[in-house]
Amino acid sequence: MRRSMLLAVAAVLLLGCIGPFADTFDEAVQDTPADYDECCINADRAVLGKLAGVPVIAGADLDTLRVDAVATSQQLDESAADWHRDGDGLIADDDTHEYVLALVTRLPGGDPKIHPVSTVIVSARMTDAWRVGCPADATGPCAVPTRYESAPLVDPQDGDPIAAAILAVRVPVGQTVLLTAGDPKPGGAAVDLRTGRAVKIPRA
Repeated sequence: MRRSMLLAVAAVLLLGCIGPFADTFDEAVQDTPADYDECCINADRAVLGKLAGVPVIAGADLDTLRVDAVATSQQLDESAADWHRDGDGLIADDDTHEYVLALVTRLPGGDPKIHPVSTVIVSARMTDAWRVGCPADATGPCAVPTRYESAPLVDPQDGDPIAAAILAVRVPVGQTVLLTAGDPKPGGAAVDLRTGRAVKIPRA
């Protein structure tokens, strides 16, 4: 009985890997497609421009890191990216979404041992960026922002500090994308990743 079960499992795995059910099997075992990722260790503006395929825009500084440049693009050049995690899920042919990218670098003279943490906030409108939940008396749809936290200036392989990296987030066309250093706070400093400009997170 036990041997029969093992043979059955092996047959399913074989069909899933090389047989007619390969595509379905792959979709079932893969992680959820990524909406956010990091790539391109020690990248510069030229790498950002190649990845986006459009001109880049200068960014602004936060407390612990610099947003050196930003870009928004409908498509990405996969050959230009060396994804830290599941970058394949970020790439999709979809006219209703676009990619917002930011080249983040260490501040000049900063301690390389410090691993700055950043938060990317994606919301339908700027005024929703600080929404942390739906009010109890809400009568209509209530969109809570999506947030992604990372330590973008750390090599994921060995934990060593790196000088620069590119953050990429896939969002519905036109949505607001903000980057903060550490935990976002109402009224706190952020960078609008579409314009590269320093902004304040709206208060609730």
